[in-house]
This record gives sequence, structure tokens and C-alpha cells, in this order.
Amino acid sequence: MIKKKKVKSLSKLKKEALDLYAKVVKLKAYAEGRLKCYTCDKELTLNTTDCQLGHYLSRGAYPGLTFHPDNSRPQCVRCNVWLHGNTVEFRHRLIQEIGVAKVEALEAQRHTPVKLGRKDYEEMIVRLKAEIEKII
Repeated sequence: MIKKKKVKSLSKLKKEALDLYAKVVKLKAYAEGRLKCYTCDKELTLNTTDCQLGHYLSRGAYPGLTFHPDNSRPQCVRCNVWLHGNTVEFRHRLIQEIGVAKVEALEAQRHTPVKLGRKDYEEMIVRLKAEIEKII
């Protein structure tokens, strides 16, 4: 009897990719010695519920920017959830960090549709796992 390999659903692949992406963003910040909330400077502890992946432009409203490196930074739960991303401060700090031109380019991309499929997520998962291995 041949066993079928269980195939993950697209939503499970997307969740796995997002979890790995969040880990990469947080580990990079930690490795650079700046694991603080991007918008309020609160000290964060890696692998706690208070250390979250924050997005300047909401991934719910702009799913095409979910995995964009200029759109993602570590945030505390207060800024990310209760203050809905603390976007005014997020934008201000992004401009200081990457410049107004890159922030405006990011904002211009928000309505560009991005359709990721199974293969895209599977490749992203492999790439993110390799990136985590390099950081650790």
C-alpha cells in the first residue's frame, strides 16, 4: 500500500511562512543588539508574546506588503495591537531609518496586488529556514 504524503493547505503554508518571517525579523534585531519596540523603545525579550512582528502598513489591509522588509519591525503588544501599529510613530522612525523616498515607495506599493501560491510559500519557507540558520 502506498501512503500519500499529506499536503499542507495554503493557509497553513502562509502561516508557517509568516511565523518564520517574524522569527527572522526579530532575530536580526536581536543579533544587532536592538531588540526594542520599534515605535516606543520598550525593551523586548525574544520569544515572548510581548515581542511581536509589527507592520507599518497593516498586513490585513495591504497583504502584498506582509513580507516586505521595509514594512516590518519588532513591536511590543501595546504598540502593535492596542495602538494598531502606532503608525504615525512607525512612519516617522522609518523615515529616519531608511529615508522618505523609500517610505513613499513602500506606500506607493500598497495597492499593488500580490498573489502568492503554494510554490511561492514553499520556496519562501525554505529560504527563511536557511536565513534563520545563518543568524543563529
